Amino acid sequence: MKFLKNIPALLLMACALVACDDDDNKAMTQTPVTLRSQSIAEGASVLAGTTTQLTLSYNYHMAVNDAVNVTVNGTTVTPSIDAADVKNVIIPLSLTAGTDYTVSVPEGAFYNNDNATMTSDALTITFSTEDGLDKSLITTSLVNSNATQQARNVYDFLLEQYTAHTLSGVMANVDNDNEFSDLIYTTTGKYPALTGYDFIHLAYSPANWIDYSDITPAQTQWNNNGLVTYMWHWNTPTNEGDDISTYSANSDFDIEAALTEGTWQHEFIMNDIAKVAGYLSQLQDAGIPVIWRPLHEAAGNYDLYGTMEEGAWFWWGKKGTEYTKQLWQLLYDQLVNVYGLNNLIWVWTVQVPAENTADYLDDAVAAYPGNDYVDIIGVDIYADNIDSKKVQFDFAAAVGDGTKMVTLSECGNVPNPATCFLSGEAWSWFMVWYNTDEDGNLLLTVDDANYSLNTADYWNELMNSEYVITRDEMPDLK
Repeated sequence: MKFLKNIPALLLMACALVACDDDDNKAMTQTPVTLRSQSIAEGASVLAGTTTQLTLSYNYHMAVNDAVNVTVNGTTVTPSIDAADVKNVIIPLSLTAGTDYTVSVPEGAFYNNDNATMTSDALTITFSTEDGLDKSLITTSLVNSNATQQARNVYDFLLEQYTAHTLSGVMANVDNDNEFSDLIYTTTGKYPALTGYDFIHLAYSPANWIDYSDITPAQTQWNNNGLVTYMWHWNTPTNEGDDISTYSANSDFDIEAALTEGTWQHEFIMNDIAKVAGYLSQLQDAGIPVIWRPLHEAAGNYDLYGTMEEGAWFWWGKKGTEYTKQLWQLLYDQLVNVYGLNNLIWVWTVQVPAENTADYLDDAVAAYPGNDYVDIIGVDIYADNIDSKKVQFDFAAAVGDGTKMVTLSECGNVPNPATCFLSGEAWSWFMVWYNTDEDGNLLLTVDDANYSLNTADYWNELMNSEYVITRDEMPDLK
């Protein structure tokens, strides 16, 4: 009986030994800490401004061993666990263009949060960032050899700042005033370095509500060392005798006919060119150089949006690249060689898709008037973010074979200058389009996602950025 009483105790001991063996076997067979993926592949080339971290994804909930140093090019960084996915370790990166990088993760730098004895293996990842632009290729003089001294001074200054700083700019209300610039000053205590004006109401000037012969807004900007740019929403009649009221590509106004002598369309554009030359001449007589951006967004036949006939937004692009180019060259010849306007710095605006750019580059090059007719290439970008726009920058630079400065000639939300420069993109200036409410009152932001990020706080950040030039920092270029 005594022997039988001891049987339960022996059974319990045996069960306990079996349980211990099971735990030991389980620990021995448990999958080790394994790297499942990494956000930057070995040997990859990445954009500096848009690559701010390296993410390592493991098979367990991970923790960081603070006693082990993770380094990037020999400098210790501080990894963290991704709050959205605790299996991800985030290694922060601060990159510059055209640089090789080595990330060194020693053995044991990370461990299973539920079992500290299970640690990560050593890891080394090498990668590089894409090169920045080659400033030495940029043309050092204006295409007009007779350019005024003031125009040359402005171009030289832009070239000097290129790749180092971007000029702040805003588009004036089309009523030909400085109210938007004043709003930026009221908000930030600083004026933009550049203000843009528009000959959109040319057909009605002079009138009591619009008179381009009053150059006071531009003169005020220039007298305070600011720069001046003009563009031209070129309105035409749809048919002969109609009101001059549209610049749409859906208009029946025919650019091919406009380039043919003897047509009413040709007579119309030649009269308009003469009229705009008169106003530009006033600016020249006042010693004011003009960054001149006509025929903007001349998309030609390459369809970026799929909403306009043949892909163009405006009548000067609706019949394809060759006619757009001919019109630009006619305008250049008339303003420079006929009307003697030597105060102009010529800016060609190219349309750039955000992706698949190779599909459009040939068409953009075909529409380009040529390096002999263009000083600077501009891109108009309206995006719902402030990220780097390296794709668009590189596309525009390629149109001019890398020999022309590139600028953000229109935008809604301003791409973050620090991000852009780190990515190797060097927008000469940014030009924010104005916003108004339904009563015509100017606003910094509107609900439209393309503008909503230009808050008062962001404007203050921009105007105080080490990369951004404001009017108070401008030299006297007279």
